[in-house]
Amino acid sequence: MGSSRLFLSIVALILLCSLFPTIYCWKVYLYRDSDYRGGHIEMEGDGCQGIPRDFNDKTSSVNTHGGCVRLYEHGGCTGRTLELFPGSGTHMNLKAHKFNDKATSVGN
Repeated sequence: MGSSRLFLSIVALILLCSLFPTIYCWKVYLYRDSDYRGGHIEMEGDGCQGIPRDFNDKTSSVNTHGGCVRLYEHGGCTGRTLELFPGSGTHMNLKAHKFNDKATSVGN
């Protein structure tokens, strides 16, 4: 009886996730220097957030913790965009994609 309840719970969770695929949170560390060096800040959320003033236009590498996020050149998640996802080679050196010291907001 316990295993059927567990099975139903898993099925319900899968259905819930498939019905609401856009509900997802992101988490990033933004670093001042390439190769995850220099000072850093941690940000997380489920929508658009402005990067704090002391890191605005000063990010050179990003740790996405295995998730997907977008960096935006302007506030309110507008302007030029850089999409970061597992396997993209952009995380350690934003200069390679002409996005070094350009990020003003971050979101999904």
